[in-house]
Amino acid sequence: MSRMGVAPDHISYKMLIQGLCIQGHVIEANEFLVSMLENSIVPEPLIWNSIIDGYGRSGDIQNALSIRDQMVAFGVLPNVFTYNALIHAHTKRGKIVEAHSLKKEMLVNGLSPDLVTYNLLLGAACDVGHIHSALQLHDEILRTGYDPDIITYTELIKGYCMRGKVMEAEKLFAKIQRSGLAIDHVPFLILMKKYCKMRDFNKAFDLYQIWLGRDK
Repeated sequence: MSRMGVAPDHISYKMLIQGLCIQGHVIEANEFLVSMLENSIVPEPLIWNSIIDGYGRSGDIQNALSIRDQMVAFGVLPNVFTYNALIHAHTKRGKIVEAHSLKKEMLVNGLSPDLVTYNLLLGAACDVGHIHSALQLHDEILRTGYDPDIITYTELIKGYCMRGKVMEAEKLFAKIQRSGLAIDHVPFLILMKKYCKMRDFNKAFDLYQIWLGRDK
């Protein structure tokens, strides 16, 4: 396009940056962001968010935060996706306190955390065995008017199993079976692995049979 004298527009840049970020080439994507700014094209939030998310997924929290700051400097306000991408980056690195600070920052800036925000924080709490904190987040989800989804319940089942609270995990699994939510293979695998570690192979096999027969 450039050789033909056709200057790339906002849509061209967006497609390139999104594609590069999807493929994990966030450094190259950032180079196109720089090119946009040099050409006095201020990207929409989606483009900034794609690069923030790309850096976050690669574990580069510093650059993710730097892009967020640059975004603000150019007058583009961060949205819920921006914060979710940053929270995801922090939880991946085990920085739970910092992730909760970002949630507080959202509220200060007039943004309401969505179910993705809560699931990220709840999952992080379960990963480190803080089941009480995870349950508090579950209660907050209900208070804010959201309906917990299969990700919420799967994370809680994982947290219960990590803490050895198998009975609570089983009760929760039974609850989601009754709820009508579409259940994927993940909660089945979590429970089956726990049963196998406990050498309760009969329960593991029974659950495997339920898994096989659920679509029949």
